[in-house]
Amino acid sequence: MIKTVDPGAGINWLQGGWAAFKAGGPLLIGMAFTTLFILVVLAYVPWLGHILVPVVGTFLYAGMLRSLRGQASGREMQFDDLWSAFADQDKMVHLAIVALVPTLGSILRAMLAHGFVGWVLGSLITITVLALVYFAVPLVMFRNQEAPVALQFSLKGVLTNLPAVIVFWIACIVLTALAIVPVGLGLLVLVPVLLGAAYEAYAEIYGDIELVPEAASEPPPPPM
Repeated sequence: MIKTVDPGAGINWLQGGWAAFKAGGPLLIGMAFTTLFILVVLAYVPWLGHILVPVVGTFLYAGMLRSLRGQASGREMQFDDLWSAFADQDKMVHLAIVALVPTLGSILRAMLAHGFVGWVLGSLITITVLALVYFAVPLVMFRNQEAPVALQFSLKGVLTNLPAVIVFWIACIVLTALAIVPVGLGLLVLVPVLLGAAYEAYAEIYGDIELVPEAASEPPPPPM
């Protein structure tokens, strides 16, 4: 199920992100900034904000990924795709579990002692959490995997393709820094590109419908 790609694939994923921007840039921008606005508002909800933000954010992210996958398969993207994960009762619980993993990671980091050792352990927790959840959302959405299995396969996918993932993450950091320079206006382009790139990375590694297939592709395998 998990494909091993070469390190240069990290750059190819950005090409998929650019294809996503060309196909639905304004729509993706609207989705992304609507998501940001909702999360900022939820962050101010007393007591529950720290739980609502990751859960709602994960559901909205899942909706954007579903829209991108639809576009990759020939369906026109729609803004209402943003809310689609909330209506998917079979996947709601599993998406919520995935969403709470970063919150658990934050709690573990807060329990660590300060100093160099605490910083090292905190960094390891952050990297592990990122690897656990990075592909978990599309695996729940498009492979019908339960949360524990999706988290496991996400970690395995990252570790199996660590060179490509590192190249991709470094490229994302550099592009983000450059996008911020012109008063942050570059983020209007970069955010949709990174959304598309995240989907493209999942699609290539796990064998789903790619935004920019390298060659004529075979039909994707059935959900597992």
